[in-house]
Amino acid sequence: MTPLKVRFWGTRGSIPAPGKSTLKYGGNTSCVEVRHGDDVYIFDSGTGIRELGMDMMGRNPGQAKRGHIFIGHTHWDHIQGFPFFVPAYIPKNKFTIHSVKSIGDSFENIFRRQMGINYFPVEVGDMASQLEFHHIDTRPYEAEDAVVKTIYTNHPGVNLAYRLDFPGGRSVVYLTDHENHAAFSGPSELALRQDRCIEDFCRNADLLICDSQYTDEEYELKRGWGHSRWKDSVDLGIKAEVKRLALFHHEPVRSDDALDAIAVEARSIAGKRGSSIDVFCAEESKGVAL
Repeated sequence: MTPLKVRFWGTRGSIPAPGKSTLKYGGNTSCVEVRHGDDVYIFDSGTGIRELGMDMMGRNPGQAKRGHIFIGHTHWDHIQGFPFFVPAYIPKNKFTIHSVKSIGDSFENIFRRQMGINYFPVEVGDMASQLEFHHIDTRPYEAEDAVVKTIYTNHPGVNLAYRLDFPGGRSVVYLTDHENHAAFSGPSELALRQDRCIEDFCRNADLLICDSQYTDEEYELKRGWGHSRWKDSVDLGIKAEVKRLALFHHEPVRSDDALDAIAVEARSIAGKRGSSIDVFCAEESKGVAL
C-alpha cells in the first residue's frame, strides 16, 4: 500500500507565538503536509509553510516540485507564510491552490493582494513557478489519487474544512477555524443538526486535525470568534469514531506545559467514555503515518 504520512509544520492559531514556552508544540501558524507516495498535499499556508518549503527543496534535488495547497480561508494566520514559500519561486515547480470564494471577492484576488506593493516587496506575479488557482465549492473532486470533499465551518466569513480520501480506505480530515454550533447558539434542533453534519463529515477518518483553541473559561469570553473548546473537539472525535484526533490551532498563550496537561486530560476523557481514539496535541515538526 502507498505510504501515507502527515506532518505538522505550523500548529498555532491566530498569530505566531515564538518563545521558550512554545518550543515543543511550536509557534508557527497553520500548515500541515500530507504525503501520499510522491504526491504532496498542503493544508493552509501559515508561517509554518516557510520551513516546509525549505524541507521540500532538499528532497530529490534538481527535480521539479509539485503539490496541492488547500486554503480554508484567507485570514492572515492561514496565508501569511506563502510569500516565504521558496518552492514557489522556482520556474519548473507547479502548485495548485484550492479555495472558495470569500466575502465580496475571490480568494485569488485576496491572496494576491497580501503581496501587493503596500504590504510586501515581491508580488505573486514575480513568483516564477506555475501557480494555478482552483476555485471550488462543496462538490467532491479529485486531486491526484485523493478524493477531496469539503464542508463549510462555523467561522466569521467563509471557511472550508477538507477531507482527503485515499485508495485503501484511508482518510484525513482538516477541520480548523470551526466553532461547535450547539456551544455557540445553544442546543437547538438546528444547531444539533449542523453539528451532526460536521460529525458525519469526519466519520471514521484515520486522522482528524481539529480546531481546539479554547478552554471552557476562555470560551466564555470568546464565544462567536469561530473556534472550539478542546473538549468539544474530543467529543466530536469520539462521536465520529475517528481513529486519531490531533488537537490543533493552539491558543497563542498556551504553553507547552499547558498543552501537555490538556493531552493527558483529553485521553482520560476518552478512556472514561470507552473510546479507543488516540488523542494528542499536534506538535510542530512531528507527524504520524497512517
